[in-house]
Amino acid sequence: MAGAGSGKTRVLSNRIAYLIATHRAHHGEILAITFTNKAAAEMRERIAALVGGRAKIMWISTFHSSCVRILRQEAANVGRKSNFSIYDSADSLRLVIQVSKSLDLDPKKFAPKAIQHKISALKNELIDADSYASSANYNDPFESAVADVFKGYTQRLRQANAMDFDDLIAETVYMFRAFPALADSYRRRFRHVLVDEYQDTNHAQYALVREIVGEGPGASELTVVGDSDQSIYAFRGADIRNIVEFEKDYPDARTIKLEQNYRSTQNILSAANSVISRNPNRPDKRLWTAEGEGHKIIGYVGENEHAEAQFIAKEIDRLQDEDNLRPGDVAIFYRTNAQSRSIEDVLVRVGLPYKVVGGTRFYDRKEIKDALAYLRVLVNPDDDVNLRRVLNEPKRGIGDRAEGAVAALAERERMSFMAAARRAEEAPGMATRSVNAVLGFVKLLDDLAEVASGSGAAAALEAVLEQTGYLAGLRSSTDPQDESRVENLAELVAVVREYEQENPEGSLGAFLEQVSLVADADQIPDAPARTSTLPWRKPNAWAWSR
Repeated sequence: MAGAGSGKTRVLSNRIAYLIATHRAHHGEILAITFTNKAAAEMRERIAALVGGRAKIMWISTFHSSCVRILRQEAANVGRKSNFSIYDSADSLRLVIQVSKSLDLDPKKFAPKAIQHKISALKNELIDADSYASSANYNDPFESAVADVFKGYTQRLRQANAMDFDDLIAETVYMFRAFPALADSYRRRFRHVLVDEYQDTNHAQYALVREIVGEGPGASELTVVGDSDQSIYAFRGADIRNIVEFEKDYPDARTIKLEQNYRSTQNILSAANSVISRNPNRPDKRLWTAEGEGHKIIGYVGENEHAEAQFIAKEIDRLQDEDNLRPGDVAIFYRTNAQSRSIEDVLVRVGLPYKVVGGTRFYDRKEIKDALAYLRVLVNPDDDVNLRRVLNEPKRGIGDRAEGAVAALAERERMSFMAAARRAEEAPGMATRSVNAVLGFVKLLDDLAEVASGSGAAAALEAVLEQTGYLAGLRSSTDPQDESRVENLAELVAVVREYEQENPEGSLGAFLEQVSLVADADQIPDAPARTSTLPWRKPNAWAWSR
């Protein structure tokens, strides 16, 4: 039980080093699971500093990354090919919308985002489409709609040889339960399992840990680090009972409390202790520090948002005058983006320079998602969602009617959208011009696939941007935003090139897998203040300009 700022990552890193130093474990027998790629990278660096380069062969990764590695190896057991696509939340929503349209659901009555959220919650509870269909209340219109969409959504994922993020964990659990001998082989491999931020685990992650660790005399040794007082992800399915009731799940467990904080002064900790102590059913824990009492906390209650903003501006002025602080030494946190407006108004009025951190994530930008969609189709032609995303991007004369005709053929013949596109002349009601446009698109993808198979990821991306006309369209545009879109694509090329330099044996599929896991799990923010788990460099060789 590790309180805030008490050194959770250090605990796990040193425990792993101890296991190796005392010969209780070999490097390949250790599985360390974190919640973010950044945390995994930090832990890997710390362990490498303690035990040397052999840390590279250890499994130190997020839940999702660990499951992807397992599923790539055992794909046939879950009815997939090893090159399956990973759908992020945006891809998932597009598929939900497609299924909802095919069922003639009114998007105003049955919002696709609400349905997507419900399906995600069900998967995190390890409830599959068939189980939900058998228990849903069909007198409730929303439950009935979710049951129908969930079933169609699951079928289309399989047809597309794809999984969404929730599937990565759920399918691994289902596989281990269906094939006990396979689960046992992974238990024999991972004799020591360590989990960080255990208070943030949901039911599926909890079940995965139990499956890998096992029970009885042959069970692996499990170490978890977490803090019930820091559980803030209930809205994402995290179950605080996983850590609160850990000793019930594992009666032989030994609990060690870490109560010394290395980050804050005592006044801050005392205030935090006072607030959190009112939570019922929490294990008793009192944080303390050797950093001294520190400044007292200032509380201010404004009559409205303008008064609040004025107080903030005056406080920054005071800090500049009394403590010689610069504006860049000050951070202002707010709960929702809408709250920044009144603060910005006042800062502008009083002449305090500032920058807002956030905005659209790099991998959520349209041009980036379009480029990656092309690459994903080259790796997995059955990926209907990404294929249909770029079907007419840039414009190539394939309208909604032509797309619908190909989709109808795919539905009728129970084949992928790509397979149907190859037979576009058989699609119902297709004009000759549309047939030629679709077949031309298929030929373009075949040519790009040939390039991708004979070269690296960067060459494949460059070929996509040039041969599809995507880059030419942006360069010739009069929209001032398209210039920044060109720069973003140059940034993507730079990222791919750096990936290839650091991973000489890495494939296009491996790069896309890393991007999927990083982009959806770690939420890379946009400029001006960038933080990234991928290398972040300004492009030089590909510094395109209009």
